[in-house]
Amino acid sequence: MTATFKDHELAGWTAKAGAYDGYFGVVTGRLAPAFLDAAQVRAGSRMLDIASGPGYVAGAGAARGAEVTGLDFAAPMVEQARRRFPAVRFQQGDAENLPFDAASFDAVTCAFGIGHFADPDKAMREAARVLRPGGRYALSWWRADEPGFFGIFFDAVRAHGTLDVALPPAPPFQRFGDPVELARSLESAGLEQPSVAVHELAHEISSPEMVLEMIRRGGVRSAMVLELQPPELRPRVERAVVEAARSLMQGGAVRVVFPALLASAAKP
Repeated sequence: MTATFKDHELAGWTAKAGAYDGYFGVVTGRLAPAFLDAAQVRAGSRMLDIASGPGYVAGAGAARGAEVTGLDFAAPMVEQARRRFPAVRFQQGDAENLPFDAASFDAVTCAFGIGHFADPDKAMREAARVLRPGGRYALSWWRADEPGFFGIFFDAVRAHGTLDVALPPAPPFQRFGDPVELARSLESAGLEQPSVAVHELAHEISSPEMVLEMIRRGGVRSAMVLELQPPELRPRVERAVVEAARSLMQGGAVRVVFPALLASAAKP
C-alpha cells in the first residue's frame, strides 16, 4: 500500500520527536503566552492543546490555572510532554477525529500543527465542534514566503532545485501563511470574528551549517522536500541554504527570524 501524507507525517514526527525540541521547540515555545491570550485562557478554563509536541503551550495553560489536555499523534511526543509537564494530561489522538464530546472545552489551541494535517479543514471543524459556544480557537503557521528561516530554504529550492517532488497529495505548505486565507478557513469551519496577528520570532543559530541541520533533522515537511530533490540538485540546494545563512552571520551566530501568523476566532 502506498504511504499517505499522514503516514509520512506520523513516521517523521515519531522519528524526530527527540530532535524537534532542541531545534524548533525553543522557537515555537515563545508564542505560548500569546496563544493563551488569543484563546482567552484563564484560571478554571478547560483547554485542549492539539499537536501539543513538547507541551509548552499546554504547560503554560496549566501554569495559568487552566484544566489542560494535550493531544499529539506521535507517541514519543506525548512521552516527552508528560516528562516535561507531569501535572498536565497528555494523550495520543488524531486532530482530524478528536476523541472528545462536542462543547467540551472553553479554549482550543494548535501551535504550528495545521500545515501538517492531511485534511486541515476537517481539523478546524473538529476544533470548532469540541468548543463550547463562546469559546475560542487559536492556531499558528509559518509565513514561508517572507524573508526568514523558511524563506531561506524555499528560495534555495526554487533557485537550485524543484518544488515538484514526489510527495503524497498534501495541502500546500504556504496555504495558512496567508492571513486572508487563514481567516477565511476559520469562518468556513463555523467560527466567527477571526483575528490574525503577525509575529516575528527572532532566533540565533550557532552556524550556517546548523540551519541546514534544522531542516534535515528538526522537522518533517521541509525535510521531505529536501530528501526528494533529484540527486544532482540536492547538493546545490544544500549549498545555497548554507550560503544564504552565512550572509546572516552577526557576532558569531546566524541571526534569523521565523515569521509566523497567530489567528483566533470564536464559536458562536
